[in-house]
Amino acid sequence: MYQFARITVVWAVAAIASPAALAFDSREYIERAVEHIEEGRHELARTYLDPALIDFRLTAGERSRAYYLRGYSYFAERMYVSASKDYNRALEFHPGNAAALSAVAQLHLEGLGVEPNPLLAVMLLEQAADGGHPPAMLRLGVAHLRGLGATRNLEAAREWLSAAAEAGETRGLLYLAQTYRAPLAAEPDPQLARSMYMQAHEAGEADALAHLGFMAESGEGAEADAAAANRYFHQAAEAGSAIAQAKLGHAYLTGSGLEPDADKALTLFRGAADRGHPTGYMGLAYFYDSGTVVERDEEQALHWYQRAAEAGMPDAQIRLAYASLREGDLAGQHQASTWLARAAAQNSVQALNDYAWLLATSPFDSVRNGQQAVTLALQAVSQRRIPAYLDTLAAAYAETGKFQQAVETQREALALVPENQEELVAELETHLQAFESGEPWRE
Repeated sequence: MYQFARITVVWAVAAIASPAALAFDSREYIERAVEHIEEGRHELARTYLDPALIDFRLTAGERSRAYYLRGYSYFAERMYVSASKDYNRALEFHPGNAAALSAVAQLHLEGLGVEPNPLLAVMLLEQAADGGHPPAMLRLGVAHLRGLGATRNLEAAREWLSAAAEAGETRGLLYLAQTYRAPLAAEPDPQLARSMYMQAHEAGEADALAHLGFMAESGEGAEADAAAANRYFHQAAEAGSAIAQAKLGHAYLTGSGLEPDADKALTLFRGAADRGHPTGYMGLAYFYDSGTVVERDEEQALHWYQRAAEAGMPDAQIRLAYASLREGDLAGQHQASTWLARAAAQNSVQALNDYAWLLATSPFDSVRNGQQAVTLALQAVSQRRIPAYLDTLAAAYAETGKFQQAVETQREALALVPENQEELVAELETHLQAFESGEPWRE
Protein backbone atom coordinates (compact mmCIF):
# COMPACT_ATOMS: atom_id res chain seq x y z
CA MET A 1 0.00 0.00 0.00
CA TYR A 2 2.83 2.35 0.92
CA GLN A 3 4.67 1.52 -2.30
CA PHE A 4 1.55 2.24 -4.38
CA ALA A 5 1.09 5.62 -2.67
CA ARG A 6 4.75 6.48 -3.23
CA ILE A 7 4.53 5.60 -6.95
CA THR A 8 1.38 7.72 -7.29
CA VAL A 9 3.06 10.73 -5.68
CA VAL A 10 6.17 10.36 -7.84
CA TRP A 11 3.99 10.19 -10.97
CA ALA A 12 2.08 13.31 -9.89
CA VAL A 13 5.27 15.27 -9.29
CA ALA A 14 6.64 14.18 -12.67
CA ALA A 15 3.42 15.27 -14.35
CA ILE A 16 3.62 18.70 -12.72
CA ALA A 17 7.26 19.08 -13.77
CA SER A 18 6.59 17.87 -17.30
CA PRO A 19 6.44 20.60 -19.96
CA ALA A 20 3.34 18.92 -21.37
CA ALA A 21 1.60 19.29 -18.01
CA LEU A 22 2.20 23.07 -18.00
CA ALA A 23 -0.73 24.34 -20.04
CA PHE A 24 0.25 28.02 -19.82
CA ASP A 25 3.09 29.85 -21.53
CA SER A 26 5.09 31.60 -18.79
CA ARG A 27 6.77 33.94 -21.24
CA GLU A 28 3.41 35.02 -22.61
CA TYR A 29 2.18 35.54 -19.03
CA ILE A 30 5.15 37.82 -18.34
CA GLU A 31 4.42 39.93 -21.40
CA ARG A 32 0.75 40.18 -20.45
CA ALA A 33 1.87 41.30 -16.99
CA VAL A 34 3.93 44.05 -18.62
CA GLU A 35 0.81 45.28 -20.44
CA HIS A 36 -1.16 45.37 -17.17
CA ILE A 37 1.64 47.25 -15.41
CA GLU A 38 1.74 49.84 -18.19
CA GLU A 39 -2.03 50.29 -17.76
CA GLY A 40 -1.72 50.62 -13.96
CA ARG A 41 -3.37 47.27 -13.16
CA HIS A 42 -0.62 46.13 -10.84
CA GLU A 43 -2.49 43.55 -8.78
CA LEU A 44 -3.75 41.89 -11.98
CA ALA A 45 -0.20 41.90 -13.33
CA ARG A 46 0.92 39.91 -10.30
CA THR A 47 -1.66 37.22 -10.99
CA TYR A 48 0.24 36.52 -14.21
CA LEU A 49 3.70 36.86 -12.71
CA ASP A 50 3.12 34.61 -9.68
CA PRO A 51 2.63 31.34 -11.64
CA ALA A 52 5.32 32.29 -14.17
CA LEU A 53 7.89 32.69 -11.42
CA ILE A 54 7.64 29.04 -10.38
CA ASP A 55 8.01 27.71 -13.94
CA PHE A 56 11.29 25.75 -14.10
CA ARG A 57 11.53 26.45 -17.84
CA LEU A 58 12.45 30.12 -17.38
CA THR A 59 16.09 31.05 -17.79
CA ALA A 60 17.86 32.88 -14.97
CA GLY A 61 17.62 36.11 -16.93
CA GLU A 62 13.89 35.68 -17.58
CA ARG A 63 13.26 34.89 -13.92
CA SER A 64 15.26 37.95 -12.90
CA ARG A 65 13.14 40.13 -15.21
CA ALA A 66 9.92 38.64 -13.83
CA TYR A 67 10.97 39.33 -10.23
CA TYR A 68 11.90 42.88 -11.19
CA LEU A 69 8.49 43.40 -12.81
CA ARG A 70 6.67 42.10 -9.76
CA GLY A 71 8.83 44.31 -7.56
CA TYR A 72 7.94 47.28 -9.73
CA SER A 73 4.23 46.46 -9.38
CA TYR A 74 4.63 46.49 -5.59
CA PHE A 75 6.61 49.74 -5.73
CA ALA A 76 3.89 51.41 -7.80
CA GLU A 77 1.41 50.60 -5.02
CA ARG A 78 3.83 51.86 -2.31
CA MET A 79 4.42 48.33 -0.95
CA TYR A 80 8.11 49.05 -0.57
CA VAL A 81 9.17 46.11 1.59
CA SER A 82 7.71 43.64 -0.92
CA ALA A 83 9.29 45.61 -3.76
CA SER A 84 12.68 45.41 -2.06
CA LYS A 85 12.42 41.64 -1.64
CA ASP A 86 11.57 41.09 -5.29
CA TYR A 87 14.21 43.48 -6.59
CA ASN A 88 16.85 41.64 -4.58
CA ARG A 89 15.55 38.27 -5.81
CA ALA A 90 15.96 39.62 -9.34
CA LEU A 91 19.60 40.35 -8.57
CA GLU A 92 20.12 36.86 -7.16
CA PHE A 93 19.22 35.38 -10.54
CA HIS A 94 21.02 38.05 -12.57
CA PRO A 95 23.44 40.29 -10.62
CA GLY A 96 23.86 42.50 -13.66
CA ASN A 97 20.14 43.31 -14.04
CA ALA A 98 20.57 47.06 -14.47
CA ALA A 99 16.89 47.87 -13.93
CA ALA A 100 16.90 46.00 -10.61
CA LEU A 101 20.20 47.61 -9.55
CA SER A 102 18.74 51.04 -10.26
CA ALA A 103 15.50 50.19 -8.46
CA VAL A 104 17.29 48.98 -5.31
CA ALA A 105 19.39 52.14 -5.40
CA GLN A 106 16.24 54.27 -5.48
CA LEU A 107 14.91 52.52 -2.38
CA HIS A 108 18.14 53.19 -0.50
CA LEU A 109 18.31 56.79 -1.69
CA GLU A 110 14.82 57.55 -0.40
CA GLY A 111 14.70 55.15 2.55
CA LEU A 112 11.66 53.31 1.17
CA GLY A 113 11.20 49.89 2.78
CA VAL A 114 14.90 49.85 3.71
CA GLU A 115 17.31 51.95 5.75
CA PRO A 116 18.56 55.01 3.85
CA ASN A 117 22.04 54.28 2.48
CA PRO A 118 23.19 56.86 -0.10
CA LEU A 119 26.67 55.34 -0.38
CA LEU A 120 25.28 51.93 -1.33
CA ALA A 121 22.75 53.57 -3.65
CA VAL A 122 25.44 55.43 -5.59
CA MET A 123 27.53 52.26 -5.89
CA LEU A 124 24.56 50.37 -7.33
CA LEU A 125 23.74 53.22 -9.70
CA GLU A 126 27.29 53.24 -10.99
CA GLN A 127 27.01 49.54 -11.84
CA ALA A 128 23.68 50.05 -13.60
CA ALA A 129 24.82 53.19 -15.42
CA ASP A 130 28.02 51.50 -16.59
CA GLY A 131 25.74 48.77 -17.94
CA GLY A 132 24.04 51.35 -20.16
CA HIS A 133 20.77 51.76 -18.22
CA PRO A 134 19.45 55.29 -19.01
CA PRO A 135 17.30 55.70 -15.84
CA ALA A 136 20.37 54.79 -13.75
CA MET A 137 22.42 57.38 -15.64
CA LEU A 138 19.77 59.97 -14.78
CA ARG A 139 19.63 59.00 -11.10
CA LEU A 140 23.41 58.90 -10.83
CA GLY A 141 23.67 62.34 -12.40
CA VAL A 142 21.11 63.69 -9.92
CA ALA A 143 22.96 62.01 -7.03
CA HIS A 144 26.18 63.79 -8.03
CA LEU A 145 24.24 67.03 -8.50
CA ARG A 146 22.79 66.86 -4.99
CA GLY A 147 25.83 65.41 -3.29
CA LEU A 148 24.08 62.18 -2.32
CA GLY A 149 26.48 59.52 -1.09
CA ALA A 150 29.45 61.80 -1.75
CA THR A 151 30.34 65.46 -2.13
CA ARG A 152 28.61 67.34 -4.92
CA ASN A 153 30.40 66.85 -8.24
CA LEU A 154 29.06 69.06 -11.02
CA GLU A 155 31.46 67.66 -13.59
CA ALA A 156 30.31 64.08 -12.95
CA ALA A 157 26.69 65.25 -12.79
CA ARG A 158 26.96 66.89 -16.20
CA GLU A 159 28.63 63.83 -17.67
CA TRP A 160 25.92 61.41 -16.54
CA LEU A 161 23.01 63.77 -17.18
CA SER A 162 24.25 64.38 -20.72
CA ALA A 163 24.58 60.64 -21.26
CA ALA A 164 21.06 60.10 -19.94
CA ALA A 165 19.63 62.79 -22.22
CA GLU A 166 21.43 61.34 -25.24
CA ALA A 167 20.01 57.91 -24.33
CA GLY A 168 16.45 59.28 -24.39
CA GLU A 169 15.96 60.35 -20.76
CA THR A 170 14.90 63.88 -21.64
CA ARG A 171 14.50 64.81 -17.96
CA GLY A 172 18.28 64.77 -17.93
CA LEU A 173 18.13 68.10 -19.77
CA LEU A 174 16.14 69.63 -16.91
CA TYR A 175 18.76 68.69 -14.34
CA LEU A 176 21.60 69.53 -16.70
CA ALA A 177 20.20 73.05 -17.04
CA GLN A 178 20.30 73.38 -13.23
CA THR A 179 24.05 72.81 -13.25
CA TYR A 180 24.46 76.09 -15.15
CA ARG A 181 22.30 78.13 -12.76
CA ALA A 182 23.07 79.84 -9.47
CA PRO A 183 23.75 78.80 -6.80
CA LEU A 184 25.07 75.48 -8.16
CA ALA A 185 27.29 76.89 -10.89
CA ALA A 186 30.35 78.90 -9.84
CA GLU A 187 29.93 80.79 -13.12
CA PRO A 188 26.21 80.68 -13.98
CA ASP A 189 25.17 80.68 -17.63
CA PRO A 190 21.43 81.56 -17.68
CA GLN A 191 21.33 81.63 -21.49
CA LEU A 192 22.65 78.07 -21.76
CA ALA A 193 20.20 76.96 -19.05
CA ARG A 194 17.30 78.53 -20.99
CA SER A 195 18.46 76.83 -24.17
CA MET A 196 18.47 73.44 -22.43
CA TYR A 197 15.01 74.04 -20.98
CA MET A 198 13.74 74.87 -24.47
CA GLN A 199 15.29 71.64 -25.80
CA ALA A 200 13.58 69.74 -23.01
CA HIS A 201 10.26 71.46 -23.77
CA GLU A 202 10.55 70.57 -27.44
CA ALA A 203 11.20 66.97 -26.36
CA GLY A 204 7.91 66.96 -24.47
CA GLU A 205 9.02 67.89 -20.93
CA ALA A 206 6.28 70.19 -19.60
CA ASP A 207 8.32 70.94 -16.46
CA ALA A 208 10.79 72.84 -18.63
CA LEU A 209 8.28 75.69 -18.98
CA ALA A 210 7.84 75.77 -15.20
CA HIS A 211 11.59 76.21 -14.72
CA LEU A 212 11.58 79.00 -17.28
CA GLY A 213 8.83 80.55 -15.19
CA PHE A 214 10.98 80.40 -12.07
CA MET A 215 13.85 82.04 -13.96
CA ALA A 216 11.57 84.83 -15.17
CA GLU A 217 10.11 85.27 -11.69
CA SER A 218 13.51 85.64 -10.00
CA GLY A 219 15.14 87.60 -12.83
CA GLU A 220 17.92 85.14 -13.63
CA GLY A 221 20.05 86.71 -16.33
CA ALA A 222 17.42 89.38 -17.05
CA GLU A 223 14.92 91.69 -15.36
CA ALA A 224 12.34 89.92 -13.20
CA ASP A 225 9.08 89.59 -15.13
CA ALA A 226 6.11 88.39 -13.06
CA ALA A 227 3.72 88.46 -16.03
CA ALA A 228 6.01 86.31 -18.15
CA ALA A 229 6.53 83.97 -15.21
CA ASN A 230 2.78 83.46 -14.79
CA ARG A 231 2.40 82.79 -18.51
CA TYR A 232 5.07 80.12 -18.31
CA PHE A 233 3.46 78.58 -15.21
CA HIS A 234 0.00 78.48 -16.79
CA GLN A 235 1.32 77.01 -20.04
CA ALA A 236 3.27 74.41 -18.10
CA ALA A 237 0.28 73.53 -15.92
CA GLU A 238 -1.96 73.09 -18.97
CA ALA A 239 0.71 70.86 -20.51
CA GLY A 240 0.64 68.65 -17.40
CA SER A 241 3.56 69.95 -15.34
CA ALA A 242 3.07 68.92 -11.72
CA ILE A 243 5.63 71.52 -10.61
CA ALA A 244 3.65 74.32 -12.26
CA GLN A 245 0.33 72.99 -10.95
CA ALA A 246 1.70 72.93 -7.40
CA LYS A 247 3.17 76.43 -7.80
CA LEU A 248 -0.09 77.90 -9.14
CA GLY A 249 -2.15 75.98 -6.60
CA HIS A 250 -0.22 77.66 -3.80
CA ALA A 251 -0.47 81.04 -5.52
CA TYR A 252 -4.26 80.79 -5.91
CA LEU A 253 -4.66 79.51 -2.35
CA THR A 254 -2.61 82.29 -0.75
CA GLY A 255 -3.18 85.09 -3.25
CA SER A 256 0.55 85.33 -3.99
CA GLY A 257 0.59 87.37 -7.20
CA LEU A 258 -2.82 86.03 -8.29
CA GLU A 259 -6.41 86.65 -7.26
CA PRO A 260 -7.24 84.12 -4.51
CA ASP A 261 -9.37 81.26 -5.80
CA ALA A 262 -9.64 78.18 -3.59
CA ASP A 263 -11.53 76.17 -6.21
CA LYS A 264 -8.77 76.68 -8.77
CA ALA A 265 -6.18 75.88 -6.13
CA LEU A 266 -7.91 72.59 -5.30
CA THR A 267 -8.08 71.59 -8.97
CA LEU A 268 -4.41 72.39 -9.46
CA PHE A 269 -3.33 70.49 -6.34
CA ARG A 270 -5.34 67.48 -7.53
CA GLY A 271 -3.54 67.62 -10.86
CA ALA A 272 -0.15 67.81 -9.14
CA ALA A 273 -1.07 64.93 -6.82
CA ASP A 274 -2.23 62.79 -9.75
CA ARG A 275 1.24 63.24 -11.22
CA GLY A 276 2.98 62.30 -7.99
CA HIS A 277 4.12 65.74 -6.81
CA PRO A 278 4.54 65.91 -3.00
CA THR A 279 3.29 69.51 -2.84
CA GLY A 280 0.09 68.29 -4.47
CA TYR A 281 -0.30 65.76 -1.66
CA MET A 282 0.26 68.47 0.95
CA GLY A 283 -2.21 70.78 -0.76
CA LEU A 284 -4.94 68.13 -0.72
CA ALA A 285 -4.12 67.29 2.90
CA TYR A 286 -4.61 70.95 3.81
CA PHE A 287 -7.99 71.15 2.07
CA TYR A 288 -9.33 68.04 3.81
CA ASP A 289 -7.74 68.98 7.13
CA SER A 290 -9.18 72.49 7.14
CA GLY A 291 -12.45 71.80 5.36
CA THR A 292 -11.70 74.48 2.75
CA VAL A 293 -14.00 74.09 -0.30
CA VAL A 294 -14.44 70.37 0.51
CA GLU A 295 -16.04 68.76 3.54
CA ARG A 296 -13.55 68.25 6.35
CA ASP A 297 -12.34 64.64 6.29
CA GLU A 298 -9.65 63.59 8.79
CA GLU A 299 -9.15 60.20 7.14
CA GLN A 300 -8.53 61.77 3.73
CA ALA A 301 -6.24 64.37 5.28
CA LEU A 302 -4.14 61.66 6.94
CA HIS A 303 -4.04 59.73 3.67
CA TRP A 304 -2.53 62.69 1.82
CA TYR A 305 -0.19 63.56 4.68
CA GLN A 306 1.01 59.95 4.52
CA ARG A 307 1.69 60.27 0.79
CA ALA A 308 3.57 63.54 1.32
CA ALA A 309 5.54 62.09 4.26
CA GLU A 310 6.57 59.04 2.23
CA ALA A 311 7.72 61.42 -0.50
CA GLY A 312 10.03 63.07 2.05
CA MET A 313 8.19 66.26 3.05
CA PRO A 314 9.21 67.19 6.63
CA ASP A 315 6.00 69.10 7.42
CA ALA A 316 3.94 66.02 6.59
CA GLN A 317 6.26 63.76 8.58
CA ILE A 318 5.87 66.01 11.62
CA ARG A 319 2.08 66.00 11.28
CA LEU A 320 2.00 62.21 11.11
CA ALA A 321 4.27 62.05 14.15
CA TYR A 322 1.76 64.04 16.17
CA ALA A 323 -1.11 61.93 14.88
CA SER A 324 0.80 58.88 16.16
CA LEU A 325 1.44 60.53 19.53
CA ARG A 326 -2.28 61.06 19.98
CA GLU A 327 -2.60 57.28 20.24
CA GLY A 328 -0.98 57.60 23.67
CA ASP A 329 0.69 54.19 23.61
CA LEU A 330 4.19 52.80 23.10
CA ALA A 331 3.56 51.82 19.46
CA GLY A 332 2.41 55.34 18.69
CA GLN A 333 5.52 56.82 20.29
CA HIS A 334 7.82 54.56 18.31
CA GLN A 335 5.98 55.47 15.10
CA ALA A 336 6.25 59.15 15.96
CA SER A 337 9.96 58.68 16.63
CA THR A 338 10.40 57.18 13.16
CA TRP A 339 8.69 60.08 11.40
CA LEU A 340 10.48 62.73 13.46
CA ALA A 341 13.83 61.07 12.78
CA ARG A 342 13.18 61.25 9.03
CA ALA A 343 12.22 64.91 9.24
CA ALA A 344 15.17 65.76 11.51
CA ALA A 345 17.53 64.10 9.04
CA GLN A 346 16.51 66.83 6.59
CA ASN A 347 17.54 69.49 9.13
CA SER A 348 13.98 70.63 9.83
CA VAL A 349 14.51 72.77 12.92
CA GLN A 350 11.03 71.97 14.25
CA ALA A 351 11.66 68.25 13.82
CA LEU A 352 15.05 68.53 15.55
CA ASN A 353 13.37 70.16 18.52
CA ASP A 354 10.30 67.93 18.62
CA TYR A 355 12.31 64.73 18.26
CA ALA A 356 14.64 65.87 21.05
CA TRP A 357 11.64 66.58 23.29
CA LEU A 358 10.21 63.12 22.67
CA LEU A 359 13.55 61.43 23.37
CA ALA A 360 13.99 63.46 26.56
CA THR A 361 10.50 63.34 28.07
CA SER A 362 8.75 60.18 26.86
CA PRO A 363 7.19 58.12 29.66
CA PHE A 364 8.49 54.97 27.95
CA ASP A 365 12.03 53.85 28.72
CA SER A 366 12.50 52.25 25.30
CA VAL A 367 11.80 55.58 23.56
CA ARG A 368 14.00 57.88 25.65
CA ASN A 369 17.60 58.60 24.68
CA GLY A 370 19.01 61.52 26.64
CA GLN A 371 22.32 61.89 24.84
CA GLN A 372 20.70 61.88 21.42
CA ALA A 373 18.15 64.36 22.71
CA VAL A 374 20.97 66.72 23.76
CA THR A 375 22.61 66.46 20.34
CA LEU A 376 19.38 67.21 18.49
CA ALA A 377 18.34 70.00 20.84
CA LEU A 378 21.71 71.73 20.48
CA GLN A 379 21.28 71.65 16.69
CA ALA A 380 17.82 73.21 17.01
CA VAL A 381 18.99 75.92 19.44
CA SER A 382 21.93 76.77 17.18
CA GLN A 383 19.40 77.70 14.51
CA ARG A 384 16.71 79.31 16.69
CA ARG A 385 17.50 80.32 20.25
CA ILE A 386 13.91 80.68 21.46
CA PRO A 387 12.27 79.75 24.80
CA ALA A 388 10.57 76.58 23.52
CA TYR A 389 13.77 75.15 22.08
CA LEU A 390 15.81 76.06 25.17
CA ASP A 391 13.13 74.32 27.24
CA THR A 392 13.74 71.18 25.18
CA LEU A 393 17.51 71.46 25.64
CA ALA A 394 17.03 71.83 29.39
CA ALA A 395 14.84 68.71 29.46
CA ALA A 396 17.50 66.83 27.49
CA TYR A 397 20.20 67.87 29.96
CA ALA A 398 17.97 66.73 32.82
CA GLU A 399 17.43 63.34 31.17
CA THR A 400 21.21 62.84 31.11
CA GLY A 401 21.50 63.87 34.78
CA LYS A 402 23.07 67.28 34.07
CA PHE A 403 20.64 69.18 36.26
CA GLN A 404 22.82 72.27 36.78
CA GLN A 405 22.99 72.81 33.03
CA ALA A 406 19.27 72.11 32.82
CA VAL A 407 18.51 74.78 35.41
CA GLU A 408 20.77 77.38 33.76
CA THR A 409 19.29 76.68 30.33
CA GLN A 410 15.73 76.86 31.66
CA ARG A 411 16.41 80.20 33.33
CA GLU A 412 17.69 81.52 29.99
CA ALA A 413 14.49 80.28 28.35
CA LEU A 414 12.39 82.14 30.93
CA ALA A 415 14.40 85.32 30.40
CA LEU A 416 13.60 85.23 26.68
CA VAL A 417 9.81 84.85 27.04
CA PRO A 418 8.03 87.92 25.61
CA GLU A 419 5.69 89.92 27.81
CA ASN A 420 2.07 88.86 28.31
CA GLN A 421 2.75 85.14 27.84
CA GLU A 422 1.85 84.03 31.34
CA GLU A 423 0.87 80.50 30.33
CA LEU A 424 4.27 79.84 28.76
CA VAL A 425 6.02 81.28 31.81
CA ALA A 426 3.99 79.02 34.10
CA GLU A 427 4.83 75.95 32.00
CA LEU A 428 8.55 76.72 31.93
CA GLU A 429 8.60 77.43 35.67
CA THR A 430 6.95 74.06 36.33
CA HIS A 431 9.73 72.36 34.37
CA LEU A 432 12.33 74.46 36.20
CA GLN A 433 11.03 73.31 39.60
CA ALA A 434 11.49 69.70 38.51
CA PHE A 435 15.04 70.32 37.34
CA GLU A 436 15.91 72.19 40.56
CA SER A 437 14.63 69.14 42.48
CA GLY A 438 16.89 66.84 40.50
CA GLU A 439 14.00 65.30 38.57
CA PRO A 440 13.76 64.89 34.78
CA TRP A 441 10.54 65.96 33.08
CA ARG A 442 8.04 63.39 31.87
CA GLU A 443 5.12 64.06 29.57
